[in-house]
Amino acid sequence: MSGGTLVINADGDGFDSNGTATITGGTVVVNGPTSNGNGALDVNGTFTISGGVLLAAGSAGMAVAPDTDSAQGWLSATFTSTVASGTTLQVVDADGKVVATFVTSSDVQNLVHSSSAITKGEKYQIYSGGTASGDSTGGLAASGSLGSATSIATVTAGEAPAGGGGPGGGRRR
Repeated sequence: MSGGTLVINADGDGFDSNGTATITGGTVVVNGPTSNGNGALDVNGTFTISGGVLLAAGSAGMAVAPDTDSAQGWLSATFTSTVASGTTLQVVDADGKVVATFVTSSDVQNLVHSSSAITKGEKYQIYSGGTASGDSTGGLAASGSLGSATSIATVTAGEAPAGGGGPGGGRRR
């Protein structure tokens, strides 16, 4: 994908490639699936991202994230319990700045996010709660604020989540 906007609402695999996948620009938002036998992202070959925005939220059983050698930073967070549909999730950097706000449209247990605001090796927290504001693309809001949101995960950008599939974790070869 090199540009434009792609919103996927998936019962099965969402953004799915039986070969390689490359994102160099544009916006990709994937909602679902809820079944652990499928993944919001499912790429069998290399999966790199060097630009654009990616937000994928779904089950944790087959979670896949971009490859660690991707030029753009990304993060993958697997939650200890399922986050209910309609919940506002916030990605927050080490300085406390909200860098992404997403309102779930299905129950989720894994979130993958990549944008120019994500720096490899830096720590990010995922918060549940707060508010979303501005225009929304498939649940990815233009902005948001934490308010009384609660931290539900801490991850390092470019690393597989503990206990999660991470890069290649859900790949079926």
